[in-house]
Amino acid sequence: MTQERRRYYVGLAASLHDPAIAILSPEGLPLFVEGTERYLQNKRAYNCAPDDLIRTPRLIEQFCEPDAELIVAVSWSDQMLRNLSMASFASFVDPVSATFMSQHMNEFAWPLPESDLMLIGSRNNLSQAGINLKSSRRIPNAAIIRRYDHHMSHAAHAAYTSQFDECCVAVVDGYGENRSTSLFLFNEGRLEILPGQSWDSDAELRQQVSLGHFYARICAACGFDPILGEEWKVMGLAAYGHFDPSIEKILHPMLRVSDLGLKVACSDHELRIKLDDLKRIGRQPGQAAEKVADLAATGQHVFEDWSTELLLGLHEAAPSENLALCGGCALNSSYNGRILERTPFRHLHVPSAPADDGCALGAAMLAFVEDHPGVTLPAGAASAYLGSTMSPTALQNLKSFAGLRDIERTRTDLLNEVSDMLIEGLIVGWIQGQAEFGPRALGNRSILADARREEMKDRLNSIVKFREEFRPFAPSVLDEYGAEYFENYQTSRYMERTLRFRPEKMRIVPAVVHVDGTGRLQSVRHEWNPLFYDLISAFNQKTGVPLVLNTSLNVMGKPIVHSLEDALGLFLTTGLDALVVENCVLRKKEMASALF
Repeated sequence: MTQERRRYYVGLAASLHDPAIAILSPEGLPLFVEGTERYLQNKRAYNCAPDDLIRTPRLIEQFCEPDAELIVAVSWSDQMLRNLSMASFASFVDPVSATFMSQHMNEFAWPLPESDLMLIGSRNNLSQAGINLKSSRRIPNAAIIRRYDHHMSHAAHAAYTSQFDECCVAVVDGYGENRSTSLFLFNEGRLEILPGQSWDSDAELRQQVSLGHFYARICAACGFDPILGEEWKVMGLAAYGHFDPSIEKILHPMLRVSDLGLKVACSDHELRIKLDDLKRIGRQPGQAAEKVADLAATGQHVFEDWSTELLLGLHEAAPSENLALCGGCALNSSYNGRILERTPFRHLHVPSAPADDGCALGAAMLAFVEDHPGVTLPAGAASAYLGSTMSPTALQNLKSFAGLRDIERTRTDLLNEVSDMLIEGLIVGWIQGQAEFGPRALGNRSILADARREEMKDRLNSIVKFREEFRPFAPSVLDEYGAEYFENYQTSRYMERTLRFRPEKMRIVPAVVHVDGTGRLQSVRHEWNPLFYDLISAFNQKTGVPLVLNTSLNVMGKPIVHSLEDALGLFLTTGLDALVVENCVLRKKEMASALF
């Protein structure tokens, strides 16, 4: 009898932005998940294939058996591909009508790119996803392509990594296949869409109705770039401003929550006026960002009100203590930290990559569950440490050719030396094991510093990250000490929520306390990241402070470093004092002596 071939599941996030690839074992365990931007070192990797023709064969060879079958799961459905193809064909056969329609849509698309790019770019990305993998002569494995609904891919990622037996699932983003919000129920491994949801916009109107698009407009009005994903800056700036009723009067009529979703709230003519008003009160050329802090604060306030109304409706329709939240809007850590206070939900899960890159893992999980109904996904699915490692060859070449001596350390010596460097006020790049999946550094591709030093925030912003001075930094805290430092403490495994510091602790760690008394924290447990936990513990034993400042190992506008060469370039061109790669310690002064 012929033995059935084993199946690996390759998920592809095939959106216009933030493409990614995931590989699951035949047992459903994530082996590798990473955004394309890391490999290309191209922020958000617009219009790029998730199954890169050069890189993907190497990944398949590394993680999959040579005679295994590959199920390639794409994060958009067959129907979406047909819709995009039909729209492209219609514009070809009737260019006059298509031009009129695109002009009408472009009027309300601001600040997103015009409709031609969104239509053609999305169609190309979706239609090509999986073709590189299936057609490469360097991949001997047979491949079968399946496509899944975009929001279902989001929901699967949130639900299957939540470790909840049952929960509500909310997907909230810029746009999906026919709506920008989708609500699901998850129970005993089954994921079902909640009935009663409708399209987000009325057929006769061409407005894009989504919380993601609303926040992009606030981002652009504040002088930032939503194409680069600079919505983070709005959250940081909002803490410097105050709620302004006159601004709310402009913003609030742009949409409404209704029927477990979003609806158009004003006519096209009224929206034109609102958008003109928003641009008028927005940041003008040469104006400091702080001048529009009230706009950022009011935009955040309105976003939170709408989000709360949506979640209250979800809980009423499907009562549960547990909520899994996904989609690009789940990156709003300021609101995430308030959800349990503002809704009846008692437990919240936001995965490490809630935006479109996370759909690579979600689509792969959907394919696995389709083939294994009733099988529980392994607990390892919740890990964030699923990306690339540093090349051993590159590290050996560094040792051989850089003229550096005695850079390797034992584990004990490494923890002792790095904790001492932090106490001395040094800024340390820290690279260990597999990179984190998602936008936040969680102790494997991090820049670390002593949060007790008040000047550290300004130093990091000015000489390492090269970013605006109002941008805050995150605390990584040992989970068992979290309640000592934060009010109404919630474990935040992926740095996904912002909480308020206890007043008596603010003066102890001023470098990670934002102007409004909050911090976007990472909770650290030994079972999640043993080495990082032990490093913070060593720092705590010497200082009595169980947390360190943690920010991503990159400069503003660039992805987190991917290779050793990326890391060395950043080390030598910023104010980092030291770089730790696995068990090797490089100090700037010693490197300067060796190289120059």
